[in-house]
Amino acid sequence: MNFNESQSASFSFNYTPPSFISELTSKEKERVYNAALYSESSNTIMCHKEVLDFFTKKRSTIIAWRKTRGFPEPISKSPLRWLRPAVMEWVHHEGGFKCSS
Repeated sequence: MNFNESQSASFSFNYTPPSFISELTSKEKERVYNAALYSESSNTIMCHKEVLDFFTKKRSTIIAWRKTRGFPEPISKSPLRWLRPAVMEWVHHEGGFKCSS
């Protein structure tokens, strides 16, 4: 079987993404963090400094919360990074003392 270019010229591919995909991409563009202060953070990842500033606590407190209060484990140890949704879920369900806006 031979493949010649005239056969491939008639082939076309059109793709239209589902509407929920475009909704997700527009939401992702809105930053939920201060990019000037936390350049290492993103909409899905919180850097160590952002976590400390968010709770106005020190590193030792975050470590104690991980051991005793179920604070989420970091997704990387060096540098320390947390999943933003996991931290926010902990705040609303476990932490019980701070409401984020």
